[in-house]
Amino acid sequence: MKRITIRDVAREANVSVTLVSFVMNAKRDKDGKLDCPVNPETAKRVLEVAQRLGYRRNFAAASLRSGRSNTIAVIPNDISNKFFAGISRRIEDKAHELGYTVFFASSDENPEKLGEVLDAVLAHNIDGVIVAPVAGGEYAISKATDMRVPVVLLDRDIEGLNDVGKVLLDDEEAGRMAIDEMVGKGYRKIEMISYKLGISSLSERETGYRKAMMDHDLYDFAKIHYTTYSDVAADIEQIIQDALSRGVEGLFLPTYSLSAQVLSVMKKQGIQTPKDLALVCFDESDIFSLYATTVTHIVQPLKELGEKSVETLVRMIENGPAEKTVLKPTLVGGGSTNQR
Repeated sequence: MKRITIRDVAREANVSVTLVSFVMNAKRDKDGKLDCPVNPETAKRVLEVAQRLGYRRNFAAASLRSGRSNTIAVIPNDISNKFFAGISRRIEDKAHELGYTVFFASSDENPEKLGEVLDAVLAHNIDGVIVAPVAGGEYAISKATDMRVPVVLLDRDIEGLNDVGKVLLDDEEAGRMAIDEMVGKGYRKIEMISYKLGISSLSERETGYRKAMMDHDLYDFAKIHYTTYSDVAADIEQIIQDALSRGVEGLFLPTYSLSAQVLSVMKKQGIQTPKDLALVCFDESDIFSLYATTVTHIVQPLKELGEKSVETLVRMIENGPAEKTVLKPTLVGGGSTNQR
């Protein structure tokens, strides 16, 4: 079957090839209207003809002509992760508003896979990349920056990596907020569970926890338990039983997956919050409001994180500066930190 070209559309619509190109390459404004110097009725006729003929825009050719593909890549550690799934929706909406198509891929916390994914998207003339870096991923990311492809680090930082945009949460403040909340409600023996990932967001939440415990003169009670994704289910049961045997009064859980695991174990074992253990969890979930006792949790501003990462990247694509933005978390109170 013959491929329908832009010339076929122009001939059928009785307009010039240049005019068809304007219409087919135009961005849409926030109201969905085409942003191009063509009469709206003529543009509508061109689009109808293109649809009737089955014309498909040749993105590769357009990219060669303009030097832009109007595509960006987003690479979280795991697209199914509740935090990244939520933020990806905001990224896609904002990118579409600004005229960009988004490709998604997961790194699985693996620097080798991150390198493979970046090689693949760079080979497709991607305009820019938003990435949640993994431990050991500096080399893979530097390949993109060496090729002058704009990169924005999302949620996680890499110190010493130059010429990249950064959109981050004030993770140290998040850790401090959790402890201030529990101490303010009368809890003193407060411990934390974290992952051994070597990423900045968790490291800074741990720093906030330690500093807050020290500021409240409770550092003798400070303890961080570490687990891995593969061992988390078994480890959580042991950590909770050990904590209860030592009289621990509260736990800070700095990710949604840790929060969900702890709540599941507590429910299965009949451990009540805050009677047996006070909890401050992380991110947003229906289970925090539907659990037998509502759960106090730290909220990340997903909409702002997603939109800001796209806006920062698009400015860099248009030769703007690599900017750093640090957004503030908020705490949503629940029954899991009721007054002791």
